[in-house]
Amino acid sequence: MRRSLIILALILACYANAQTPESQKLRFRMVGVDGKGIPAAEIKEFHARDMADEPVVTTIAVHDGYVTVVLPGKAVQVSALFNVPAFGEVHVYADNEGKGYTQPGTVDFVTEAAKTRIRRIRSAYPASLTGSLNLAEKKPPYESLAISLKLGEELTILRAQNRIRRLKGPRKGFLFGCNSMGHPARGPMYDERFKAIFNWGTPNLYLSHYAPTETTRDYSRTDLETDWLVSFGAKVKPCPPFYLAGSVTPEWLKNRPYSEVRKFAHDLIKKTCKRYAGKAQFCEIINEADVSNSLRLKNEELVDLAKVTSEAAREGDPKVLRIINSAHLWGDYATKPGKRSPYAYLKDCMRSGVEFEIVGLQMYYPEYDLFEIDRLLDRYAKLGKPILITEMGCSSAPGIDPNAQRKKATAGWHGPWTEAMQADWVAGIYTICYSKPYILGASWWDLADAVSFWPYGGFCRGDLSPKPSYLRLQALEKKWGFNFPAEAPHPAQ
Repeated sequence: MRRSLIILALILACYANAQTPESQKLRFRMVGVDGKGIPAAEIKEFHARDMADEPVVTTIAVHDGYVTVVLPGKAVQVSALFNVPAFGEVHVYADNEGKGYTQPGTVDFVTEAAKTRIRRIRSAYPASLTGSLNLAEKKPPYESLAISLKLGEELTILRAQNRIRRLKGPRKGFLFGCNSMGHPARGPMYDERFKAIFNWGTPNLYLSHYAPTETTRDYSRTDLETDWLVSFGAKVKPCPPFYLAGSVTPEWLKNRPYSEVRKFAHDLIKKTCKRYAGKAQFCEIINEADVSNSLRLKNEELVDLAKVTSEAAREGDPKVLRIINSAHLWGDYATKPGKRSPYAYLKDCMRSGVEFEIVGLQMYYPEYDLFEIDRLLDRYAKLGKPILITEMGCSSAPGIDPNAQRKKATAGWHGPWTEAMQADWVAGIYTICYSKPYILGASWWDLADAVSFWPYGGFCRGDLSPKPSYLRLQALEKKWGFNFPAEAPHPAQ
């Protein structure tokens, strides 16, 4: 079914493209390292974005060897998920020297992408650190792109490490987190592994689990995990109490008018925040609003829902820190009409007076390199609120993981995923996050394989033996001055 829909979408795009005058078309030659045109089936995730990095709705037609973009009447940059030999498969950008594309014609995508990467690095770092780019400029496009991709990541990590070295001591209060859903089912070893590297946990609080019917409320699982986390001094952020993904939205809530939905949301969140006041420091008032919308709420209803849940959380717990949480942070899904990126949703909420304290971001390996991830984080920081990385993960092996909720691993960062590569990405992403004062913490998802969400995404294997990624994070924590497990607060505190 999915394949048929993709084919139909390509046919419709080609038809729309054929009806568009040539004066409105920009073509990108897509040529492989062998000099041959890349087959259309191998051209992945080609998107147009405006110069503020917001997705643009326009017609894009993918052909063997080239892609046609209908110019939308404003400057655009483009990106594609691209396999760069000697680096890996990541999204790369072409932005016409930072000016964007406004005129029809034909350009070579890889050549443009190499120029764009070099310009972005030079604009981000002093000339004393970018000498390798002089060599890159003299190389063929693919080789040039590989050199500049590597250099961008190296400089990103170097800058983050320098920031950390300038700190006068550990960032007191920085949160290293994980969901706590393996407690107590996976036994004492799970608990030991968890407490050795984490000081923040996310208990299970999905709608279908604690509100399976309109009148039934069962907090027993959440209570168990929360009390365990509190027992050793960990901070607590339960799962979003009103998360509308199809897999966790109970049947009783479906097909209700919005007036009833907003009342249920208010009552559930108020009750939940009141129950965990003094134990849970955070509440996700909205999670994945424009992505996980099983009730098919309108854009304006999703903003109103954030306002309702914000007020309910404050009524339930005057001290709780409210989070609006988002996934798919580049918003590539918003190239479809009527869709809105996470960044645009956050801005709509703020314009509408929704009160919340923290921006929550999910960073499952997004098929972007560390340089571009760093740029994205700084963009969200411009909203003026602290950030929590609420969920994060990458694979330690390629292919299909039959025991994971998401079965297939994403494209490999620097080649097919391995345990060593997972450890390298973990070290890089945590170093970046810890170095940024506006990031309050980062939470991995999950601790161990066998029942994980992300394919082969655990810090531990299914038998709870630690992978290199677990040991790398533990070593970083010790280097930065953290010593887990956290001590439980004195009863008088």
